[in-house]
Amino acid sequence: MSTLIDENTLVKQMIEGDYRAFDRLYLQYAQEVFLRIKKIVISHTVAEELHQDVFLKIWQQRDRLDIGIPFKAIVFQTAKNLAINYYWKAARDEKLKAHLISQGTAHYHHLDEHINFNSATEALQKAIAQLPPQRKKIFISCKMEGRSYDATAVEMGISLSTVKDHMNKAMRALRKHMKDHLSLLLILLEMLMER
Repeated sequence: MSTLIDENTLVKQMIEGDYRAFDRLYLQYAQEVFLRIKKIVISHTVAEELHQDVFLKIWQQRDRLDIGIPFKAIVFQTAKNLAINYYWKAARDEKLKAHLISQGTAHYHHLDEHINFNSATEALQKAIAQLPPQRKKIFISCKMEGRSYDATAVEMGISLSTVKDHMNKAMRALRKHMKDHLSLLLILLEMLMER
């Protein structure tokens, strides 16, 4: 309990611009955040870049942090969002896509024959486009833009339970649509479910 209180104090100090408090939070979570990102993106270099981006984003947006949410949850959600954004960018960037596939095949040779990144990307985009308008907007807000369910509910003027219901239905629909596409994006979709 005292650790939680101490962490809350550090978060409050960081929000007020105390870099030493930020540094202590960084030291507490840096290694675990890096390892989680590396499991997702595989590349050590990319993981290092995203790792730094996580903490830079937190520092830059510190005045918008909700002190009611544990810092651990904030830092891990930020890391997950940036890793997911990396995959979305890869889907649009040919050099990055080639790098991602080469990194993936270096570590997972048995998936090489099954991965068709372009068709999976198109299938996922079509599946998202087929969602009902409000569900699509909620999915994009929460999963592609990285907003919390609470923030999405407030922004859209709906209840938190409505957001959760739409997200559950969206994820079921997307998984069903993607069942024939064994690819990096299907793996990504499963990671999205770990919320």
